[in-house]
Amino acid sequence: MKLLPGALIALSIATAPVVWSLAQTRWPAPAPGLSPAAETRLSALEVEAQGLRQALERLRGEVARLDAGRAAAPEPRRELAEGNDAASDSLMDAFAQVVLIADRRAANAGLTVATPGFLEEVIGLPRQDLTDDCQAATNPRLKDLLETADVGPIKARLLRPALVSLRQVFANVQVFEPELYRRIASAGSLCVRRIRGSQDSASAHAYGLAVDLNIDGVLDELADGRTQLGLILLADFFRKEGWIWGAGFGREDSMHFEVSREKLEQWRRLDLI
Repeated sequence: MKLLPGALIALSIATAPVVWSLAQTRWPAPAPGLSPAAETRLSALEVEAQGLRQALERLRGEVARLDAGRAAAPEPRRELAEGNDAASDSLMDAFAQVVLIADRRAANAGLTVATPGFLEEVIGLPRQDLTDDCQAATNPRLKDLLETADVGPIKARLLRPALVSLRQVFANVQVFEPELYRRIASAGSLCVRRIRGSQDSASAHAYGLAVDLNIDGVLDELADGRTQLGLILLADFFRKEGWIWGAGFGREDSMHFEVSREKLEQWRRLDLI
């Protein structure tokens, strides 16, 4: 029952005894010598009392109907009150759904990719004889900065400040998208190799500055302009923490997330790298 109609009904019922009393006693017969105007007024009041009595009966009928409807209403379904498993399953399925990436080239607006030249300037090459295969880092400075740690849903081997940053990303995901958090899987982090197609340029993975992720362990197809919905949601958390999303690359790689140049310059100012 809505608040205003309920209040009107309550008010009508509260005033009913007065109205009923007036209606039951009726108005006395006109006293001798009563003016025509007074007689007319008394007649009008009697008609009004009759109308109020009828309105009261209608209100009582409405209250009885509402009470009967409320008593007959079914109990709330327990699964809706406690969390519908079917709805939850539907939401979880949506995270793995593969969809087109809208306006992907604008995915990293405000952030800049750290070029191989910049990374080499800041840290040096991870090793001199880079190949297309993952190898061990031989650069002493880089080796000192690398660490393996549990960052929430996955373990990763990255630069120490990158691990701290990634842990913060996942902490935010856990708060705002706990179902998604539980579905995150890793497809790799540190991999000391050159960029595919280059001769001596090291990738962000070679510096421990990138991680590949997916939902439920299902790998994304490279360069098809599509990705899992869960990765699209994750991308916003990464961007706010200063990470680049590979979906914005010329050759779309939506599993890939790497630290932006802006973040690296911040770490350099803080003497973290």
